[in-house]
Amino acid sequence: MPLYFLHVREKDGLIRDPEGSCLSNLEAARIYAIESARQLMVDSIVTEGRVGIARSIEVCDADGAQLLVVPFCNAVTV
Repeated sequence: MPLYFLHVREKDGLIRDPEGSCLSNLEAARIYAIESARQLMVDSIVTEGRVGIARSIEVCDADGAQLLVVPFCNAVTV
């Protein structure tokens, strides 16, 4: 299975995913990114009292090529 890295883009920079996740294909990576964004928003509400919806997840392959960007706002509307 391909290895995908889900990096979180914030206004201050990029939080890199150091381990990556083995997922069956790019669509599975997109779904995983949406689920991850939802969990990160919940965590942000609990710890910081804010949603943090201006962030996004950049899905990259093992070579570092960006394949997909999932804005957190998509995780709310999907």
